[in-house]
Amino acid sequence: MDKIIDIKKYICASEELDFSAMYRQCSLGTKTLPVKVYMLEHRRQGHILIDTGCSRLLRNNPLTFARMLSRSRLSFGLSDDICTRLTEEKKDPLIIRKVLLTHCHPECCGALPLLPKYELISTPQVLAVLRNADSRQDGIMKQTLPPPEIKRRAAGIYEGETILREYFKWVYDVFNDGSILAVDLNGHSRGMAGYYIPEKQIFFAADASIDETAVNEPLIPTKKLLSLQYDPDMYLSVLVTLRRIHKEHPEIKFLFSHSV
Repeated sequence: MDKIIDIKKYICASEELDFSAMYRQCSLGTKTLPVKVYMLEHRRQGHILIDTGCSRLLRNNPLTFARMLSRSRLSFGLSDDICTRLTEEKKDPLIIRKVLLTHCHPECCGALPLLPKYELISTPQVLAVLRNADSRQDGIMKQTLPPPEIKRRAAGIYEGETILREYFKWVYDVFNDGSILAVDLNGHSRGMAGYYIPEKQIFFAADASIDETAVNEPLIPTKKLLSLQYDPDMYLSVLVTLRRIHKEHPEIKFLFSHSV
């Protein structure tokens, strides 16, 4: 019996990206891609979010919000947050019991303060970045930090068998039942996690690539794309790893924050 009953996607913003400027000799031009949040229904853990998407809270500080938009052609309305999306479906945001955070960028964790009650889970590296943001209280991250009462927990090391060991140094077990595994995908940000569901053969890879295009095709990132990454060398290394997994395990479906 599957532990993951259902997976549903929500669009909580969009971003315009010029692929021709991001990859060498690429003729794809400019594409408007969604910013997605995924909700999983776990048989024992209940409803789980992978990231939260943007929220209206990001507009509370006009200066830092303007700086954010200067780096990204992000677009979202006041109602484009996960709580509103759930309410539109007549679902109470209280159904969200867990949030699996991939990384601490505002467009991915912007609605953490809006959710009423949950447990925040990620890899030790991502939670360390979040703790540092707590202590500095700087910039736009002020608007995206979870309330102090929200419990945070780092996933422990996975002891079972998995193909992920061929590709990653550490594999984490989110719920200690093998239903959702986590790995480090550092590069795009300082600390980023990917989540793999073995029984569904789905890999949520956050912003390790703009979308599936660079995994499915041998596109070469430009200096401009690499300049947008926290660690360009690690970003390239992770991209090569994802391409290798795709080639050696085509049965695995990759989903990114901007998956179409």
